[in-house]
Amino acid sequence: MVEQSLQEEEEKAEKNCPLRMRKSLTKKERLGNRSDLTRVFGSSLRFNCRGARLVYTENCLSFSRFAVAIVRNYGNAVQRNLSKRILRELYRNNKDRIKKGFDIVVVLFPGDFSFYEREKQFNQLLKRAGLVQDSE
Repeated sequence: MVEQSLQEEEEKAEKNCPLRMRKSLTKKERLGNRSDLTRVFGSSLRFNCRGARLVYTENCLSFSRFAVAIVRNYGNAVQRNLSKRILRELYRNNKDRIKKGFDIVVVLFPGDFSFYEREKQFNQLLKRAGLVQDSE
């Protein structure tokens, strides 16, 4: 009972604080609908680097949505899931820097890439696509 009221107070405080952006990757920020993914992959806005490709399109929403795709011959399930978790974490930590109103899909290719190499790839792709907001 007490835990529930504390949780409700925290949620109210979070809603009332406009300056603080949620660091979690909420359900509405995930791109999972098949028709949305088809629309994104049908767009011609693509940027490549070694080991990854970024595909994006505008979405007419006040927030950006994100998905990770893996090519078919990408190792076993453990490797695929680890790579997807890494990319989601990178997006989650950098979403305040990413421009709003885009559907973004990152396609990962096999390779022996560390977390820091994936981070470098992700940042490089965002800069090349012009999706990083200018920090003022």
